[in-house]
Amino acid sequence: MSGQELEDHRVELDGDIVGESELPDDPLVITVDPFVPARYDADSFDGIGSFPTMTLMHTLGADEFPDFMSDLAEANARVAQVWPPTQTLFEYYLDANWPIFEKTARSKFELTEVGVTRHERSTLAYQTLAYVTVAVVGTTGERGAKVFDRYSRKHLACISKDPYLALLRIRDADSKGLERDVFSIIGHFIDNFPSWSMGRLARFADVGALDDLTLYRDEFTLVRDLYQQGFELACKCLWALVAAQNTVKRSDPNLFGDHPASVPVKQRANSISQFDKLPNAYKIAYVAQVPGWDSLSELLNNQRRNAIGHASARHDLRAGRVVSDKDLAGISYLEFLNETHGVFEALSSLMQVLRTVRVAASPDFRMNATVSTS
Repeated sequence: MSGQELEDHRVELDGDIVGESELPDDPLVITVDPFVPARYDADSFDGIGSFPTMTLMHTLGADEFPDFMSDLAEANARVAQVWPPTQTLFEYYLDANWPIFEKTARSKFELTEVGVTRHERSTLAYQTLAYVTVAVVGTTGERGAKVFDRYSRKHLACISKDPYLALLRIRDADSKGLERDVFSIIGHFIDNFPSWSMGRLARFADVGALDDLTLYRDEFTLVRDLYQQGFELACKCLWALVAAQNTVKRSDPNLFGDHPASVPVKQRANSISQFDKLPNAYKIAYVAQVPGWDSLSELLNNQRRNAIGHASARHDLRAGRVVSDKDLAGISYLEFLNETHGVFEALSSLMQVLRTVRVAASPDFRMNATVSTS
């Protein structure tokens, strides 16, 4: 089954297709929506888990149901309508193909001014990308937004300091490669949005209420790959947050102060280069100890990542759970999709962090005014 709207809806099945006029007086009808959790043993419209719309209304409540549907509809609309030209524009930005970049900006987004500096071009490329990713994350994306807001203030307070600016410029080539990699995985997430879009349901409702229901989409291998690759790349971006924090506190991005208790003494970072080599769990711990950034450890849950990424992890479709030899109880498939949604939220915010890093490292970057640290 595919297609969000009636005019492009398609169903492929192994069975006989009959018209409404050919149905018997009391036909047995099965209503299936692979995007909505259902009861495995449903044989009528009675009870939660048999009729998709009523299941969502019961789960979400009268107040949350319209908000959820509107949130999802807006995400689908931007993925379908805005993502294709945005992807094209950003790829020309990455390739530094400025004539075609400008032509695309003018023809696809009806812009009259594009700009010639890295600051102007990156701002344009990243704003169009954010217009899509913000909608895909949805109205519940306050955690990633808070992380970026707090980082932005620290970054602005740091860019007048020579050690910080020098670090960004030394790492500019690596940042450019990371920028391309993160954009690529964000593209894979968006291209496969239907496979994990129902992860937002847990942000509007208690998924515990859905324990007896199953989401009949068996795309675990695809979504797990997105989840794992996104998690790894998100952790590679965390150095920028730590560099800003160190500079704000000690005027040098390589000077670390307090270390997380969970990080063994012999593995505590004494420079950004050492931080790069830490296991992901320790990188997350350094970031999470900063007030306002602790929510990043919720979006990037390392314990959950280890369980989902275990070699024996599999989707038990009948039970609707992701289990492994290491975790027999596992988590519901909906919880797994919610974790995937969280990784995308983190990636979307960290992608914007990369924008600030690349702009500040640009040869054409100039401080317009002294930035206060207050």
